[in-house]
Amino acid sequence: MAEARVSRPRDRRGVTGLRAALSALAVALALTGCTTDVDLGNGITQRGDHLFHYEGPEVESTLGTHQTSESLGENWLVLGVWLRATSQSGALTIDRKAISAVTPDGHRLPLISQEEFRSAYSQIHTLVRRAEFSTPGTGSPTAPLQICDRWFFAEIGGGFATDELYLTSFMQCTGPLVFNVPQGVQPGRWRLVIELEESRVDIPFEVAVSY
Repeated sequence: MAEARVSRPRDRRGVTGLRAALSALAVALALTGCTTDVDLGNGITQRGDHLFHYEGPEVESTLGTHQTSESLGENWLVLGVWLRATSQSGALTIDRKAISAVTPDGHRLPLISQEEFRSAYSQIHTLVRRAEFSTPGTGSPTAPLQICDRWFFAEIGGGFATDELYLTSFMQCTGPLVFNVPQGVQPGRWRLVIELEESRVDIPFEVAVSY
């Protein structure tokens, strides 16, 4: 299992108005959309065709895959992800190296670096925007949650990226995950994997041809 360091709480600044607006819009989309929930086991619930909610011992997460069909044949896969720590796990951090995408034929792709993200931004910015707007959280949080002000990627003039994402049960973090796919994105069953200290997030999803 890959290493993922867990640390104690650290002070963080408030999020920008833009990120707060994106989060509010995403939750509103979740509340107004009609979905059919399907229990996939292992703490995973599929909500409609493109949303997968995971509840585990350390983190709660929603994966959005609305834009993946537009990546078929391309060298970039962009996913939208919402994350927070569970109340029983306490504060923790997720290292960039703990996150990967697994292709249908079993190849593991690492999350790209901030430098690669900025170099490729002209190619992926549309997918990144759609991932940010279409990934809600639980849709019905029991209490208001703070919005984190850092993510693994930052646009030019958009603040600083982090290699370790800080999480608590009182904080929600939303953003894109970007993977370089040298052989091109192929249809089939993919997986998003996040290696944690005591558990593993492993969410399967389909990349399908769009008609």
